[in-house]
Amino acid sequence: MQEFFAPLPQDFDQLAHAARTKRGGGFGKDPDLRTVGERTYSAFERVAFAPTSTAPRQRDWRHIPYALWLAADRGLHTHTPLTDRYFEVAVPEALASRRPLKWGRGLLHTYLQGFNPENPVFLKLAHTAREFFLDPRVLASLSETEANGLERLITTLDVLDPLNGPVHVANDILGMPADKTLAQWQERHALTQGFWLNNFCKQAFLEALQAPEEIRSSIGYVKRMCEWAMHDIGKPTQRLRYPLCRDEFAYSLLSPWFERNPPQDIKNALLSELLRTLGDPRHNHAGWLGVRREAMETASRWLTSRTMDAFFEILRHTEDDIGPYRRRFWEAYFHAGHILEAWIALGEQAVQELQKIDPTGELSYAKILGKIAPNQCVLMLRMGNILFCDWSHQGRLRAIPVTAKQAPKLYQSEYELFQLRFPTTLDFNDGQLDDPGLLHYESELGGWQDTARQFIAQHLGIHLALTDLMPSESSAN
Repeated sequence: MQEFFAPLPQDFDQLAHAARTKRGGGFGKDPDLRTVGERTYSAFERVAFAPTSTAPRQRDWRHIPYALWLAADRGLHTHTPLTDRYFEVAVPEALASRRPLKWGRGLLHTYLQGFNPENPVFLKLAHTAREFFLDPRVLASLSETEANGLERLITTLDVLDPLNGPVHVANDILGMPADKTLAQWQERHALTQGFWLNNFCKQAFLEALQAPEEIRSSIGYVKRMCEWAMHDIGKPTQRLRYPLCRDEFAYSLLSPWFERNPPQDIKNALLSELLRTLGDPRHNHAGWLGVRREAMETASRWLTSRTMDAFFEILRHTEDDIGPYRRRFWEAYFHAGHILEAWIALGEQAVQELQKIDPTGELSYAKILGKIAPNQCVLMLRMGNILFCDWSHQGRLRAIPVTAKQAPKLYQSEYELFQLRFPTTLDFNDGQLDDPGLLHYESELGGWQDTARQFIAQHLGIHLALTDLMPSESSAN
């Protein structure tokens, strides 16, 4: 058996309230599944799992589903005569009892939690559960309780069809109006939070990730799937609901944009949601563990662009005179596909400006430790095997091989000043000055831009025309 059928956790938030009842009828509160499963297994173990023994109580027969899969190699699923009697005799007979729903709890809970259409015993369970719940007497009992939301799950959505049930739930959720929440969908169907954690719901989530590209390209889809992907949103216990599905999740959201750029509103929504659910792929490797390279590279490229844009916006707010020239120069290399990574390190005032630009705090950055002007900041860019550090406000442009011992590592949360003003053999000035860094001289004439352009061509073999690196007159003003 797969890990799929490991014992249920003690704190499993069950379907239990599948629903609150009126007049004492309905589903009622379900017991702890582990405890009941073990107790039921022991009851049948005492009679050597004999299917015709009269020793086990009716309650034990009713609870057989909880004991089917207790561990990989332990459970009543290995005792075929016993389970066959349960599926073929005991459950059909229960339909004639005074309170048939008491038998339905075990069937439904186990079906949802242990969902595994590849397992033959599970398929028997699914078939039995479907026939049981579609019986007019059971449907009538459901309609008389506050669990009548389950009636829609069982009839309209046909959740007990192991082939199509997850597809129907996926389509129903994706078809919800944008102003409706998953919590409202849950309440409508008399379910608890635990529903989102079971294996059936995980399969429905995977089905939703297979939606056509035109659907996956919409903001509504992005927001709905990110809502579905997270458990306890906004709480200290917030986490991914299906950690092993993070690859399918990221790929589904990003793959429509591998070969084209999304509209800015969709890109912003995607980045916001992915940062919230998975973190920054450039340094939160655990959050993106197992995600395919194409998805990670796409998200990282967008974040590189956002990091660069934030730097230039900081320069605009802190009155860096040559900000427009820096923006045009570096964006030309970025759009040509040569800037592979970007990171920013900020002084005290620059941090405050970033917080105004990015009030939600989505964008990661580093702080500069040491005595610098509070408005100073550094744009760190990797092109090929060279790291460039472009200092703002009369600072210099510096370059160093990424393999050099003194080269600062990207994506740290803070840097000492000396780490960003490193000694290096890469000299923009051909040894004519004591400092190898490049002063930003004659920006409006393309002075430093031409020097930097030639440096890049010499060391990286990247050739861009000076005119491509200069802003238009309107953008520079």
